[in-house]
Parts: sequence; structure tokens; C-alpha cells
Amino acid sequence: MNTNIKEFYLDLNPFQLLENSHRTFPETLILILYLILLSVFIYRILIFIIEKAKPPADLTHEYNRRKIIRTSYIAFCIFVYLPIFFSSLESLPTLIGFAGAGFVISLKEYWLSMIGWIFILGKDGFKVGDRIEIQGIKGDVVDIGFLRFTLLEVALDSRVEQSTNRLIHFPNYLVVNEKFFLVTEAMDFVWDEFRLQLEYGSNWRKAEEICDEVLTKELVQNPEEVEEKIKEVSKNYLVRMGATTPIVYTTIEEGYIQLSLRYLTPIRSKRTNRTLLSREILRRFENEDSLRFKK
Repeated sequence: MNTNIKEFYLDLNPFQLLENSHRTFPETLILILYLILLSVFIYRILIFIIEKAKPPADLTHEYNRRKIIRTSYIAFCIFVYLPIFFSSLESLPTLIGFAGAGFVISLKEYWLSMIGWIFILGKDGFKVGDRIEIQGIKGDVVDIGFLRFTLLEVALDSRVEQSTNRLIHFPNYLVVNEKFFLVTEAMDFVWDEFRLQLEYGSNWRKAEEICDEVLTKELVQNPEEVEEKIKEVSKNYLVRMGATTPIVYTTIEEGYIQLSLRYLTPIRSKRTNRTLLSREILRRFENEDSLRFKK
């Protein structure tokens, strides 16, 4: 009984497995498991020490630092462990056979994801913080990995543009096979438009004047800032925005007068700006008896 226990202990002892240059395939798998557990343990201690010694300035800094440390640590572990994995020549053909079978099964998606990762990092791709829409899902990019990227979902309702607080993972090969829409930090503003409907007989000139004043004087995107961002984007793309100043369109519809307010706004402030503009317009309309909303 004691002999069996001793043999069992020797079979599972990681130091014994390391010393054994004629490991079987199951013994190699057990050794790999030991090394993975050791690597995870060391990584967690390393992160703990680094963050205690030098706390991150903000979430972005913490994310970027962890990303660099994790990638470097994985590369280091692969470099150190590969000779150990293949030190037993007896198991090498078996390992190569298993690896080859796995590559044959998943070759297409794997290589496409690699190509997608390279595309994402290129000038026509995107980075963490950009907002994209792909496969009918819109969100802010919060992580870009070697095989997949992650979005923090944003409601598709164009009037809202607010987070649903759901993380959605996409394989990188989708950026190769699918079209996607991108709003970068370099040009993070969009056109927004909302409409007011007035009864016939209302003083539309006064309503147009009020709306124009509110759009011009309130918190709408600064034209100088817009022009500066257009110049920056134009270094890589031929962008012609035309007029960037806000405007009010007045049209006659069936049964009412419609005022359409069109203006540029940062995409992440879209709902806030619309709310503030609406409140100011309502406040100004309250003092005008000649202005009546369509019921």
C-alpha cells in the first residue's frame, strides 16, 4: 500500500516530472497543468505588487498597463516553457499530431481572426474608446484581443445613445467579413436633429428665432473644434463636411408647422444636449402666447 502511494506521489510530483526526460504524454499534460497554475499564481502576485507600489492614475491607465503586463508575461512564459514541453522527444510526435488536428479544425477562423487583429490595429481599424456598430449592435470598444474584441453595448435608439451596461464579445474575423460603422475619438461628433410641431396660426417666425438663438448660444458643438477635428481626420481621409453651423428648417406639413433643429454634438453627449436644448426652448416658449404646440 505504501509503495503504491509513493509511486502515485512520484507520478504527480512536478519536480519529478521536470527531471524525467522520458515523460509519457499524460505526464506531459499533468506538467503543463502544474506550470499553468504556477504562472497564474505568479501573475496575480505580480499585479498585486505593481498596483500597490504604483496605483494607476485612472481606469484607462490601469487597462493599458495590465494589457502590456499580461501580453509580455504570456510571451515570457511561452518562451520559458516551450523547451520544457518538448524536452521529452517521445511525446513530441503526439503533441504535434494533436496540435495539427486542432489547427486543421479551426484553421479558417483562427487565421481570419489574426488577419482581423492586424486590420483592427491598422489605420483603417479602431482602438479602445471608439464607438462602432457591427451586425446591428452598437457599442464602445473596451478591449481588443488577439482573437476577439469587446464592446460595451449602447442602445440602438438614435435619440438615446446610452450604455445598456452589457459586454458583448466579437471574433476579430468579423471586421474582415462584415461591414462596420465607426465613430473615432478623433472625430467623435455626429449630426442630431429633432422636430417641433406647431399649430397653424402660431408665430413661426418667433419660434424660428428662439430656436436659432438657443442652438447658436447654448452648448452646441464649437465650430472651431469641429474644423480642427476635420483637419486631423483629413490627413487620412478626404472628408467634406460642408456647413457645420446649426440650422433650423421650417416646413409646412399636413395639419401643422414643423421646425427641424439640426446641429452637431459629441456622440456621448447626444442625449444630454438634446435634453438641455429642449428645456431651454420650452422655457422660452412659455413666455410667448403666440406659440402653440400641435396637440
